[in-house]
Amino acid sequence: MWGKVLAVAAAMAVSAPAFAADRIVDVSSVDGVAALMREAGYKAEIKVGKDGDSYIESAIGGNDFQILFYGCENKVGCDSFDFYSWFKKEPFFSTDMANEWNANNRFLKVAIDSDGDLSEYAYISTIGKMTYDNFKDYVAWYGSTDADLVKFVAERRKAAAAAGAK
Repeated sequence: MWGKVLAVAAAMAVSAPAFAADRIVDVSSVDGVAALMREAGYKAEIKVGKDGDSYIESAIGGNDFQILFYGCENKVGCDSFDFYSWFKKEPFFSTDMANEWNANNRFLKVAIDSDGDLSEYAYISTIGKMTYDNFKDYVAWYGSTDADLVKFVAERRKAAAAAGAK
C-alpha cells in the first residue's frame, strides 16, 4: 500500500511543473490583462481614452503599443482585445503597401487609417480562458511580428527615398 502511495506522490511531484505551466488565466478584464502583462515582465499602464474606454499602454522591443479592449462593461467582461500601434503618415504609405504586408502575414494586419497613418493590429478573442503560457506567447509573438513590420516599413522607406533620388 505504501508503495502505491509513494508512487502516486512521486508522479505528482514530477508532473507538478507541468500543471503550473498550464495555469488558466482570464483575459477578459483590463485590470487582469494589465496584471498578467506586469507578471510577464512588461510595462502595463492603464489609461482612459477620449471615448472613456480604458486601454493599456505598453512596449516591447523598444516599440510602444496599446492593448485596446472591446465589449467591456466597466473594464470587465471584455470579449476581445487588440494589440495596436501605428506609424505616422509617410508619403510612401499606400493601400498597395498594406496589401503586400497583409498578403504575407496572417495575424498582424495593417491598414491606412483616415489620417493616412499605417495602423497595425492583432485581434485576440477573450471568450473563454487561456493558459498563462499562451498569453505570454501572444505578447512575445506580437513583439516579434511588430519588429518584422518595422523592418518592412524601413525597407519601403529606403526604396521610396532611392526612387525619389532618381
